[in-house]
Amino acid sequence: MIYLSQLLNKKVYFNQKVYGEMIDFAVLESSPKPLVSRVVIKRGVKKITISPSFLSIKRNGAILTSDKAPFFPFDERDFYLNEDLLDKQVIDINDKKLVRVNDVLMESNGELKVMGLDVGASGILRRLGLEGIIKIKPKILPWQMIEAFDYQTGTVKVSLSENSIKNMHPAEIADILEELGPRERRGIVESLDAKRAAKAIEETDFRTQEAILEELPSTILKKVVGKMHVADIASLFYKINPLRIKEILRMLGEERAQKVEKLIDFGEDKAGGVMRTGFIAFDGNITVKEAYNNLYKNTPKPEAIIVTNGNQKLVGIIYVKDILDIDSLAQLKDIVIDRKFVFPETDFNQVIKLFGRYNLRVLPVVDKEKKPIGVITAGVVLQRIEERTREDEVYYNN
Repeated sequence: MIYLSQLLNKKVYFNQKVYGEMIDFAVLESSPKPLVSRVVIKRGVKKITISPSFLSIKRNGAILTSDKAPFFPFDERDFYLNEDLLDKQVIDINDKKLVRVNDVLMESNGELKVMGLDVGASGILRRLGLEGIIKIKPKILPWQMIEAFDYQTGTVKVSLSENSIKNMHPAEIADILEELGPRERRGIVESLDAKRAAKAIEETDFRTQEAILEELPSTILKKVVGKMHVADIASLFYKINPLRIKEILRMLGEERAQKVEKLIDFGEDKAGGVMRTGFIAFDGNITVKEAYNNLYKNTPKPEAIIVTNGNQKLVGIIYVKDILDIDSLAQLKDIVIDRKFVFPETDFNQVIKLFGRYNLRVLPVVDKEKKPIGVITAGVVLQRIEERTREDEVYYNN
């Protein structure tokens, strides 16, 4: 076994004279153990590439075995271990988190093959020449268990990447989006279908949401905002470039744009400014069985059902997970478990108190006639609290 750091900048000799230095290694990415296809050699100010079959590679350098070896010009379109991967961030699809590539482990057995990535401190120590002084066990991720991103294009480079990301939960994708740079974020968002991308973006913190909506090209942006909740868009209204906001409102269409503007009128410090206008409401006179049959048509399933009376006024809420254990012939109005609500003008601090005091997960928002106009979820409340905390930290640190 040999590491990339042990080969970089090592001399290449021919006829016992220095021929150049090895500065990078191109790989063929389609294999679980990618084969090094070309070695990049620097000769003076020029860079050329050569097949590794014409080199005898050792840790202390390499020997060019033939003066008839074909040379090729350096091709920027190839994927290189040093330039494109070393020190870059990759997704560990086992732990579903970002890690940094500190070194690359290769097998040298007649052919050079990439075995995996060293994402631990041992890779850093090896590159600093301190591996013999401080002993740390390498943390190796097998090649097939990572996903790498090309920092030049923002597109996924390793063939497993897109399928693996698409199988992740939106919250897991959100965690990754929060750690990435602009190009990598764009690469992930563009690899997802619009609905999944919207869900992942909504799960990110507000700073990441702002950045993504600012960065996305208009063609992708239109598809994504078309699937986002209007409340999430409204919450970012004054934080995004005004020209971008106007563009987003045009993309939403007249009806959804009006909903966004209505939410903005309530203000971020009011219940109406943080509510989501999308919810499921059923008349309290229908049975659990009827409600379940109606829910079956909805994807995804809501966390809670808003129960109303014959005049569409709020009776209370029922959590969907609870109705499975209730008599199927019971009427919804008789099994309501929570009757708390707020008006859109209610101060957000009061909303926080209600969620904390009663351990709520969903809180209805009603108009003056007590008709439901939206819901506030625990996730949104937590997001807003985190945002306030970050803003306070910035204020006091300045």
